[in-house]
Amino acid sequence: MNNETTKQNLLRVTRNLIDNSGIEAVSMREVGRRADLSRTASYRHFKSKQSLLAEIVVEDFHILSSMMLELENIPTQPKQFLVKVLNSYHRFAMENPEHYQLMFNTKWDTEKFPEIETVALLVFQKTTEYVDKALKASDSTFHTSTEATAILYAFIHGLVELNLVGHKEIAKGLDNPGLLIAKFIDSIFQ
Repeated sequence: MNNETTKQNLLRVTRNLIDNSGIEAVSMREVGRRADLSRTASYRHFKSKQSLLAEIVVEDFHILSSMMLELENIPTQPKQFLVKVLNSYHRFAMENPEHYQLMFNTKWDTEKFPEIETVALLVFQKTTEYVDKALKASDSTFHTSTEATAILYAFIHGLVELNLVGHKEIAKGLDNPGLLIAKFIDSIFQ
């Protein structure tokens, strides 16, 4: 097995371990064992568990970005497009809760792992482009594109966090995330 194949195998094993047993189950020893490598072989590719998980986070941001870019192939009005973007964001978080936690609920050292900040910023900037189109289409000058994107991020992350811990009560109106997202977008881009 060449170095790149071994590295990809370690990432695949780590992803499977996270998906099936949670982040806590990830250790360099366990990843190496499941990848059929010696105890020290994993360290040739990743200096630490943190560097291994950082690479997973970078991959996750690329996955999230790809989901958003796929939506661009479906012609939609800017406001409805944002509804689709936030729905895909929510779906990603609900289908990948451990990965979401790693991406957004972990404070990453940006000096050690600048690539995380880079890919996270790219997703934010892409979302800002979508927001800018919706603002222009609605002739809204109430917010700048960056402010409106920050508001969208605060909303979707709040909704995701509530849903991830089980708050989906009908009495609180949390049972239909798609409807909440649509109503929220309507309120921002009137």
